[in-house]
Amino acid sequence: MVKEKVTQRTLQSINTRKRIFDVAIELIREQGFDSVTIENISKKAGVSVGAFYHHFDSKSDVIYEIFKQIDEYFENEVLNQLSGTSIEKINAFFGYYAEFIIDQGIDFIKQLYTTKNKLFIKKDRYLWVCLKTLILEGQANNEISTEKSAEEIMDFIFIFVRGVVFDWCLHDGEYDLKAVLLADIKQILCVFKSG
Repeated sequence: MVKEKVTQRTLQSINTRKRIFDVAIELIREQGFDSVTIENISKKAGVSVGAFYHHFDSKSDVIYEIFKQIDEYFENEVLNQLSGTSIEKINAFFGYYAEFIIDQGIDFIKQLYTTKNKLFIKKDRYLWVCLKTLILEGQANNEISTEKSAEEIMDFIFIFVRGVVFDWCLHDGEYDLKAVLLADIKQILCVFKSG
């Protein structure tokens, strides 16, 4: 009997958190991050402000939840679709990455690209692990140079990619992010090719 109540309470908590997240993202996309208040989010989600703070520390914390989604997307959908050489897999990886960014919308991505967002440098995230695995595979297959470690190559690539996405944000999404990113990644990977 107690087990059912705990399970029901846990399920209710998960559903409430998801509802708050979905409403917050919807409002932020419609009105912009600065225009949306926690009170707006709580009211539209049908929860108290206290319930909001039970699930999220701040409005920014809601935004950072998107990083969990990109990691899940790469783990559950992208990884199985990558094929070819390691270089081809890395190119495809960043094609999917660009599509995910574009799908979030420029205003939303602008909120993520801030120096306050330390999730960009968390190396235990699946996105980092996945890219490092692809680089290691390329090094093992003699496609990617071993002059630098897989982690050094991964760091270099992600720093560059963040710069491209930031530039895209500065230009209000005026150019084709995917086309630019794929062309640039192709050139960068030439630097790290073996032989």
